[in-house]
Amino acid sequence: MNHGAFGDRLGRSFHLNNPPVLHSQTRHGVRLAVTELRIDQSGYGMTSPMGNDDAYLVCLNLRKQSTHELWCDGRSVCSTAYEAGTSYVLDLRCDPIAYIGEPLHSLYFYMPRQAIVEAGEELGKTNIAGLAMLPGECFRDTIIGSIGQTLLPIFNKDAPANQSLADHLLQGLCAYMAATYSGSSIRPDIVRGALAPWQQRLVMQMMRERVFEGISIGELAEACGLSAGALARGFKRSTGMSPHQWLLSRRIDVALELMADPDTSLADIAFNAGFSDQSHFSRVFTQKMGVAPGAWRKSLANNKRVEAA
Repeated sequence: MNHGAFGDRLGRSFHLNNPPVLHSQTRHGVRLAVTELRIDQSGYGMTSPMGNDDAYLVCLNLRKQSTHELWCDGRSVCSTAYEAGTSYVLDLRCDPIAYIGEPLHSLYFYMPRQAIVEAGEELGKTNIAGLAMLPGECFRDTIIGSIGQTLLPIFNKDAPANQSLADHLLQGLCAYMAATYSGSSIRPDIVRGALAPWQQRLVMQMMRERVFEGISIGELAEACGLSAGALARGFKRSTGMSPHQWLLSRRIDVALELMADPDTSLADIAFNAGFSDQSHFSRVFTQKMGVAPGAWRKSLANNKRVEAA
């Protein structure tokens, strides 16, 4: 089973089955992959969570979209159109979720941060922290575009020569990203009164680990060496939402995964995602997604019927 955001795992986030995928690995055995995703209908809606991973997705857009929105850590970070041939980078440590309003055809290159660091070291760059890109920032790069177009014809082909080509291109793209788009540090503008980056990461990780049963502000504050009030104010300045709101967003992420199974009732989903009851789940889901859970599930079922037709 794939645990990274590629192949079947990435396909489930977009409600697609068995998308084409090519694999490779770095000299030290770090996984690299590229997945082809295609959605032919309009009004597709929100993706499910893509998984929390110390890795990046480098997206090559093969089809224009005039409506594209991106959320990271439950906060809207980008709402813009993009042209065919452009790219953007998703940091999987930030729980990205996207709204897809039009037909989509894209390649998603999976690159663990460890692979970027390794490629940088082989190029003599010893202080790389990762890719230094703003969330959802679109850019046009002919190298990324050319590599993607070269890989397209060999998806679902098993000849050894094709695997050799995939190895060269995926490893070469990783080295190119490390050489061209890496940074020795990633320092977003510091908001006065916000949490330090390590505190924000710690709080989010603690809440992810306790997403079902919940965790008190006091426990989070103690771990960060802050008072409960300072923790709550700092977290909201950092993320735009309270810790409780952020935790509810993560529970919605869990619910979205569970809703892919048509045999699981909404009451069971509410319980297994950590909500007090189905009514609470329905209220929070509708506020976040703009549609009731039942309507969302019906839309998901209709999408699957269209794909099967």
